[in-house]
Order: sequence, then structure tokens, then C-alpha cells
Amino acid sequence: MHDFRKALADNPAPARLGDITLRFAPSMLIGETGVARATTRPTLLVGIALALLAVSAVLLGVASELVALPFLLASAGAFAGSALLLRRERRRRGFVVNFATSTLRLDLSTPFAGRPRTLLVPFRDVKAVQAVEQGPALRCLTVDFALEGELFREVLVAGVPPSQDDAANRLLRVLQNAFGFSAGEAAAPPVTPLSR
Repeated sequence: MHDFRKALADNPAPARLGDITLRFAPSMLIGETGVARATTRPTLLVGIALALLAVSAVLLGVASELVALPFLLASAGAFAGSALLLRRERRRRGFVVNFATSTLRLDLSTPFAGRPRTLLVPFRDVKAVQAVEQGPALRCLTVDFALEGELFREVLVAGVPPSQDDAANRLLRVLQNAFGFSAGEAAAPPVTPLSR
């Protein structure tokens, strides 16, 4: 196993990269997404207000059911939007590179239910760590690993802008050294993206 302290001293990693906050412990590198902003509450309040407005207008005889219908539909849309935003806020992603146990822990959420899922991957099953284009002017760092005979890819760091390219390359070198890869070493393309 390569020495983490030497790799970190040669390639210091930043405290924040893309959507991940990085922390260092004596034998661990910890990366986690921050807590999402609470956008659910205002959407939920709008839904409640529209529903109350529609019901009170009908009960007080100010408006007919036909006039109240658009308010009820908008209220239902606000409630549905609130549920989707709540699911998105609960979705967290993180990783822990533990050098004492030679394992990579991946913390992720299932795509539809948003339930937490944790995978423990031994270093020997990590096949590659690489930078991949995420979209226009963004990159992400991914890890390829074997699990139950299949090769998977999971995102470690997403949304890295060009202004953080140097920091992303330093973290990439730290991770490649930690897993025992030489620079530029890659694996076969993964067959299954795990978080889909």
C-alpha cells in the first residue's frame, strides 16, 4: 500500500472541491456533500395557502367550484413539488478512504426512494480513479470498482469548474497513489452506473 501521508504531502488536497467538502483524519480522507438548502418549506406553505384560499372561497360562496379548481390544481402541484424537493434535499453522497482498513466506503442514496445506501469496497477491488467530463465546462472525479463480479462507476466529486482544475488534479493524484495506480492508469469501461 502506498503511503497516504507522503501522497498528501506531495499533492495537498483542498478543503472544498466541486460539491464535496474534504476532511482529513490520521488514516482517512473523508468527502461529503453539504446539507442542501431547505427549499421544501416555502413550496409547502404556498400549497397550503392555495388550498385554503380555494376551499374558503367555495365555502364562503365568493367563488364557484369551477373558479376554485385552478387554485386546487396549483396547490396539488405545489405539494408534489414539495415532495420532490424534499427527496432531493435528503439525497446525500460521500466517501471515506480508510487507509487503516484499506477500504473505500461509498455513501449514496437510492435514486427514487432516496434511501441511504453504503458500500464498503476493498482497495483491491478499486479498478480506476479518473476525471470525466460532466457537461459543458464541468468535470467530475469517478471511481470504478468491482462488486459481485460486475464493474461499477460511482461519482466521488461532481460539478468541478475549470477554476478548480488544479485542485481536482491534485486530489486525483492523491487517490490514484492511495489505491496504487500510476498516473493515467485506467480500467475497462464500467458496465453499470450504480446510482441509476
